[in-house]
Amino acid sequence: NSHVNLIPLNPTPGSKWTASRREDEAEFVRILESYGVPVTVRDTRGREIDGACGQLAAAEKGSSTN
Repeated sequence: NSHVNLIPLNPTPGSKWTASRREDEAEFVRILESYGVPVTVRDTRGREIDGACGQLAAAEKGSSTN
């Protein structure tokens, strides 16, 4: 058995990637569930303070520490 955890992409300055639209995310979940695949869409935390996964690393990489 398996379980799919979907983690929405957090916006990161300088990244060429963007988050999926909510409608696309919901459709993907619907398709997986139609095949009997259990799915959880994970909550994103820290986005508003640039502290979410990937954002801290990007902020650190972008800062100059001499």
